Amino acid sequence: MQSLYDELIAKLARDPRLTKRGGPRFDLGLLLFNAREAVHDLWVAAEALVAEARRAGAPPPKGLEAAVEALRPIFGERPDRARR
Repeated sequence: MQSLYDELIAKLARDPRLTKRGGPRFDLGLLLFNAREAVHDLWVAAEALVAEARRAGAPPPKGLEAAVEALRPIFGERPDRARR
């Protein structure tokens, strides 16, 4: 069984045009927008698990650590903009 996300990614792979109105790109954006709070909550929990493992001197789960680092520019702390 395929998830809605997987279905949209497959459709996007078949037709990746940026100029197409609607379609899987729009649907994916809407899906992620509607799940934004859950995605943020997932980030907070995952980042906390990675940080906890590091503090304990244990290696964080590799897949989780990689995902956290890939999403850090979006969900992680940003540099103080006032200093720029």
